[in-house]
Amino acid sequence: MAADLGTHSWIGADAYEPGSEFHQRATAFLAAVKWDLLASISSRLWNGIPCHVHARFSIGHFNPVRRIEFADGASWVARLRLPPLEALSGGNREAGAANTLMVEIASMKFLKAKTPIPVPEVHSYCADPANDVGAPYILMDYIDGTVAAELRAAKECELGLYGAPDQDRKFRKDMAAIQATLSLFAFDRIGSLYQDDHTSEFFIGADIETGKGPWASSAAPDVQTSPSFAVPVLFKHLIARYAEEESTRGPFRLTNRDFGAHNLLVNNDFEIVGVIDLDGVMAAPVELVAQYPVLTGLDREPPGHVETKPAAISRIARTWPRLEEYRDLVGVAEAEIMGAGEEARKEEAANASPPPLPPPLIASRLLSDASSIVQGVLQYRSHQEFVNDKWMEAYLRLLRSTCVPPSDPES
Repeated sequence: MAADLGTHSWIGADAYEPGSEFHQRATAFLAAVKWDLLASISSRLWNGIPCHVHARFSIGHFNPVRRIEFADGASWVARLRLPPLEALSGGNREAGAANTLMVEIASMKFLKAKTPIPVPEVHSYCADPANDVGAPYILMDYIDGTVAAELRAAKECELGLYGAPDQDRKFRKDMAAIQATLSLFAFDRIGSLYQDDHTSEFFIGADIETGKGPWASSAAPDVQTSPSFAVPVLFKHLIARYAEEESTRGPFRLTNRDFGAHNLLVNNDFEIVGVIDLDGVMAAPVELVAQYPVLTGLDREPPGHVETKPAAISRIARTWPRLEEYRDLVGVAEAEIMGAGEEARKEEAANASPPPLPPPLIASRLLSDASSIVQGVLQYRSHQEFVNDKWMEAYLRLLRSTCVPPSDPES
């Protein structure tokens, strides 16, 4: 069954309940933006070729997107940043929004320059909320695709599948390749990815969720107590026992902590044609890198958790083979990347001594206790009591399993 793709599927402010705070904010914001100025800027950047802004738009909690079409057939999108719902001005909220935009731009430029991952090309941007357009914006290539999670719902796919079974496997294989490709890049700091405006060099800077960092070690107090890593109090004790040395001292690998079906554009066959919303890209400890994509039916159960409800037991039974399958797909992707890298090294060997290739990283750790501990920390941020209780029980089980009883002095 074919479904509308790209701009044909955009429903604008109807994505929100009419009269809601989100709906009112969206309609007021879009009416205030100077779209004619944005079109003029776009035309000037594209060699003076006339363009027009489409009436249809897509919108999420933070960013409305409208398509810009040029007379020569080229298409861009304008992606703007919504103001916060709270009546706040200045301060950390605006600084945080600006940093988020800069991380997203840096991530798109990094991936476009260094990987085959399909990301839009950035043509221009402005992070200043007081600019003449009326909001921070990015002008970038339009990719004709639909968010995978939305297309799955529109096509009413079978439970847990993205398309037909063969399409679903290809979709997950492509996800695994993207995740494995990101993890190739190593840094000596933990934090979000930025680009220097003057030198164009990429670097690791402050984490956009906390405004803190970068950190040279995952043992830094700010890392273990920040909302970014979510803080049940037992986390720092457990990760110290279960994590590998590389997690503490680095190198730290690139990951997208918001990687999942809600940020992947696909065509009607569920082939990935674009990766969007890249403000979650960061250099992180290996346990954070080795996480399953979100909203893809790949949720692990807490270590040692035993379900008694029939529906939950059935869900777990369906999910486990998919977890193993995705792990294996990541392993294949890592092996293919390593093989291609080794061939390139052989070609360069006659003239130079290239650095050693990094070892495979993700597949062997996806089902590890250490990665599960980090998964619990990430889910703990949802502040849902039943989720927190389930993971706290799992943490206590893990902690008890590592405790060694004191020796009997009389024995």
